[in-house]
Amino acid sequence: MQAGAETVVAQAQPVLDAFYDAVVACGRLPPFKPSIEVATTHGATQYDAASRAVVLVPYEVLPPPRRAAMDRFAAIGTLGLSGRDQYVEVFNNLVVAHELGHWLQEVAQRPLTRWQAEYQANQIMVAFWRGHPAAYPAAATEQRLANFVAQPPNMRDPIPDNSDADIEDYFNAHIAEIESNPMVYASFQKMMVRRAMAERPALGFCDAVALAWPQQPYGSG
Repeated sequence: MQAGAETVVAQAQPVLDAFYDAVVACGRLPPFKPSIEVATTHGATQYDAASRAVVLVPYEVLPPPRRAAMDRFAAIGTLGLSGRDQYVEVFNNLVVAHELGHWLQEVAQRPLTRWQAEYQANQIMVAFWRGHPAAYPAAATEQRLANFVAQPPNMRDPIPDNSDADIEDYFNAHIAEIESNPMVYASFQKMMVRRAMAERPALGFCDAVALAWPQQPYGSG
């Protein structure tokens, strides 16, 4: 197994197993269980529908600029982690639940805009970790979420000042441009997570599953 792959699998597989079991406990019977795939080159964390896998990137294959960015991310974080540990915590563990939200969207086969898909995946991630903190007992869920959304005090709104577009419309219309800039894309994701965290009443995991996959629970009339 390649360098760092063991760490990726050790971090991510328990999350996937707990997530899948939780979906089944919510009354859904997925047609397949996804797997963890460890990338051999630098790229984006993602759910890949073709391979039916959550594709995760080991810290060891990150280029120096990305490692430096992770050092900065860790420095503003709330858990006091190193850049490497911050990367493992976020990209090999916490956001696995976000990518599994995209897996749920795939099996549900409902048409979604990019904003709807990303925001819903973040709702699912927040609800999963709040409902299943034992999947990662090293820190409390709210601390982990706060660590993820932390940003410098001078961080600007990701929507340009001269734009009067609704945030959802702006995101959908400019998604290619947004994705081309990792910092801007990250700011949108953090903003979505903050919104999901602030929702009242708080969304339970089975409620989040039902929103993504709206069918009657198995065994109901």
